[in-house]
Amino acid sequence: LDALVPAGTLDPSSRAEIVSRAEGNPLYVEELMRALVEAGGRTRTWTLSTGSLPPTIEGLLAARFDRLPEAARRLARVAAVIGRDFSLALLERVTTKEAVGAGLGDLLRADIVREARRFPELEYTFRHVLLHEAALATLTPGATRRLYRDVGAATEELVADSLDEHLEKLAFYFYRSDDERKALDYLERAADKAVALDAREQARDLLARGLKVADRLGDREAKTRLSRHLSLVS
Repeated sequence: LDALVPAGTLDPSSRAEIVSRAEGNPLYVEELMRALVEAGGRTRTWTLSTGSLPPTIEGLLAARFDRLPEAARRLARVAAVIGRDFSLALLERVTTKEAVGAGLGDLLRADIVREARRFPELEYTFRHVLLHEAALATLTPGATRRLYRDVGAATEELVADSLDEHLEKLAFYFYRSDDERKALDYLERAADKAVALDAREQARDLLARGLKVADRLGDREAKTRLSRHLSLVS
């Protein structure tokens, strides 16, 4: 914590309060100090006002997203739906190059996301799994389903020449979307692939999800087909 103080000193009572709240969690230490710095109000000593910060790490991270510019908040939500790791190409396909240009720099400067790798394509990652979860938590259920549909559709376009290599990912996206017909299709196809690879546990999970989707759709034929398939891999 002392190493994170940008200049000057940290008030002893504030130091004790942050250490107490963090309960040994390094991420919480970093985020509490970051919030204190971003709140400003420093003279020669950094002081944490009583009650000035959320009492939980989840609240602290949510408050951090609230302080971001709107363009960065929107981009973080899309990136979070793609996953903790996300490619620049997919992010631009779901949004636009202009939207990425307007928000990505702020997410990098805030150390919410970091560059993960450059080859074979440029990818980024949320710095911590809790930051990824906090970004997802800012979405309403309806907006989440719509974004998963958009991410699934964009993924289909990007991998059109190698669709069979990405069936599990497409099943994942569409299962969480509002496009249940596509969810059913990709879940079945991904299950068939898993069976061919003798990944029976994965196949059972995919078929069980497919049954849930078929039930919601009221598709009796699909339910019969999936149930029969599930019995063969159980």
